[in-house]
Amino acid sequence: MPNITLNSVVKTYGGKSLAVDNLTTTFPSGEFICLLGPSGCGKTTTLRMIAGLERPDSGEIRFGDEVFYSSQTGTYLRPEKRKLGLMFQSYALWPHMTVEQNVVFGLAMKRMPREDQAKRFTELAKLFHLDGLGQRYPRELSGGQQQRVALARMLAVSPDLLLLDEPLSNLDASLRLEMRAELKRLHQTLGCTVIFVTHDQLEAMTMATSIAVMNKGRIEQMAKPMDIYRHPSSHFVANFVGSPPMNMLTPGEAPGLASEMTKILGTPADRAGTVGIRPEALRLTGQPANGGLKATIDTIQPTGADWIIGLQAEGRQLFALSSEPPPADIGAEVGLNLKADGIHAFDQNGKAVGPSL
Repeated sequence: MPNITLNSVVKTYGGKSLAVDNLTTTFPSGEFICLLGPSGCGKTTTLRMIAGLERPDSGEIRFGDEVFYSSQTGTYLRPEKRKLGLMFQSYALWPHMTVEQNVVFGLAMKRMPREDQAKRFTELAKLFHLDGLGQRYPRELSGGQQQRVALARMLAVSPDLLLLDEPLSNLDASLRLEMRAELKRLHQTLGCTVIFVTHDQLEAMTMATSIAVMNKGRIEQMAKPMDIYRHPSSHFVANFVGSPPMNMLTPGEAPGLASEMTKILGTPADRAGTVGIRPEALRLTGQPANGGLKATIDTIQPTGADWIIGLQAEGRQLFALSSEPPPADIGAEVGLNLKADGIHAFDQNGKAVGPSL
């Protein structure tokens, strides 16, 4: 299966608002890639340009040897010619059609014989657990069942590429968990290339084989989920990926803590414009050691499995994440230990720095 390649792709709206800024990247074949970022970062626009629903201002988009778009040659391949499946936040099922009619709609448009349509529906009904639902209408289905129908309809035409734009955002928490597992299983079963747009980092971390973190129309970092988390390449990536977000200290803030962090990291203080530490890398002890780091417990937020503990250290608000109950109550002073692999440093331009960089 071919790679998806974007070369110097630019997209503006009204000639003024820059949505995608000279984007050059390759999405490898067979990967489950999540475009992750805040609202307005360009992730949906990128997906829609790959789908052919938006036309770039300039650049080139290729799927293997096939050119989807090229400003240099004037090539523009219409969406229906791109052999891809597309699914939006709204499932857009036909309310007057049964489940089976919705699933085989694309096949009917291609004038596939009815017996072949029925055979294809049987295959997909088994894959998506839709057995016995073929004659129901969308209004008679749960949210999870409607999503399965939309996925089955997308796969009915055997697309070479799957594009998903926040398809889980309308589901409740339990259904989202179920459908994340369903989508991951689907990718493992089919082995096709999937590009999934989301602003939910949990979805990206749990489903993707690669995450592309976008900011202001550019990809800041693309790597495997745990590499994104453990080795963020920029201040933006470090702050965006993680919940609670990384504790960031700029020069002058909590100087004792910041000095200890740069010492542990081995980065010269004059090279670190900002230092950060993951909440789970802040370890609380019952009593501060003589001359050691200390903080005061400000808030305690139990989540069930973990505790999010708000701290005041040298006049700075910090958050710690612990799987163990807090060692003291609100208002008590506690000691701080720092876990080295949760500490990161960034230069004045927001790029990651380290002792060997």
